[in-house]
Amino acid sequence: MTPLTVSDLTQATLTGTGTLDVLMRTMKAHLDEEFGKGRIKGPEYSTVYLGSIEAAMQTALGFLLNKDKAYNEAELIAAQVLLADAQRRKVEEEILLVKQQTANAVIEATVLTAQKCKLDAEFDVLQAQKLKVTSETGLMNQKINTEKAQTVALGVDEDSVIGRQKQLYLAQRDGFTRDAEQKAAKVMVETWNTRRMTDEATVADATNLLNDVSVGRAVAKLLSGVGA
Repeated sequence: MTPLTVSDLTQATLTGTGTLDVLMRTMKAHLDEEFGKGRIKGPEYSTVYLGSIEAAMQTALGFLLNKDKAYNEAELIAAQVLLADAQRRKVEEEILLVKQQTANAVIEATVLTAQKCKLDAEFDVLQAQKLKVTSETGLMNQKINTEKAQTVALGVDEDSVIGRQKQLYLAQRDGFTRDAEQKAAKVMVETWNTRRMTDEATVADATNLLNDVSVGRAVAKLLSGVGA
């Protein structure tokens, strides 16, 4: 909007288009109408005319100033509307951004949940595999111990099958030994008895080991073998 000038108020002509020019022509037309009808007399005409000029001047100035003010206010309101529209668009864009971020967050949360489920499942599989390997390792170690127990006495529980078998074998071996000792002692005693019965002069001495000392040792060994 261009600034107000004098020409907006008056063009200093009777036919001007300024606000005062238009008001003066209108005012003069009314005065002439009233004067022609005799409602305004000659002496009153100048007084009414001067008062009308002052009123027209104030009205013209007020009109122009209000017009300029109204225009400026309209421009301000328009600018405020544009600003409000821009702010509204900014808010709408921010809302869309927040919605998009929320949607992205939901998707990311879903992906993370799926990844967690996958990791949990893989962990469970690994745990199961670990338990299986541990079990297989224990079984393999047991088999190794079982196989080793066939040749080595250590590392075998006495209450186990292998342990009891070994105890049985040892008992059988000891039984064979005790039986041999018993038979040997019996042979020695019977031999001495036979010789003594056929030849009273036969002596049991340290040479033939049929004396009381040797027989005592054999009997002691016999009793020891049977746990007596």
